[in-house]
Amino acid sequence: MKMNKKATYVKFMHLVIWAIFLVFVLLVIVIFTAGFIKKEMDIRDAEARIFVNRILYSPNGISHFDEDLGKSCPGTVDLRKINSSFVDSAAYIEDNQILAAKITVETVEGYIMGEAIYNEAWYYRWEPLAGKRGSGASSEIIERRYVIVYDGDELRGHGMLKIRVLVPNA
Repeated sequence: MKMNKKATYVKFMHLVIWAIFLVFVLLVIVIFTAGFIKKEMDIRDAEARIFVNRILYSPNGISHFDEDLGKSCPGTVDLRKINSSFVDSAAYIEDNQILAAKITVETVEGYIMGEAIYNEAWYYRWEPLAGKRGSGASSEIIERRYVIVYDGDELRGHGMLKIRVLVPNA
């Protein structure tokens, strides 16, 4: 069966419209998938929170260790453990250029009971650049918690634990 010129033209136009529609659909799919693909992942906040949890909840962290129970008590802090050498050994990372932190225990009135700095050399390098944008600066994540404060086995009362974590921007 032979088609006339008008039928051939209509069929050709139908194919052209179909091809344009197909190209449009493919472009939309490519644009949507390209928009959802992440080329970089920002894990600074996760690193900081993992560090805070490790310092607070690990058996060799700053929490008060109850000898009778044989475990650390969450929500408590031992002032004898709030010193830079203890904190550095509790979360030891060889050649640490990943994060630094300042741990402060204050009374409810705001008086400082204890203070320690983790990774002191890098903390003082990143502190002036905390919260700035761009390469070479650092992000600042501050975690505050109400805690029960011990000094060894002696109860000292309630306080505020403030952990300021500095993570360098890439």
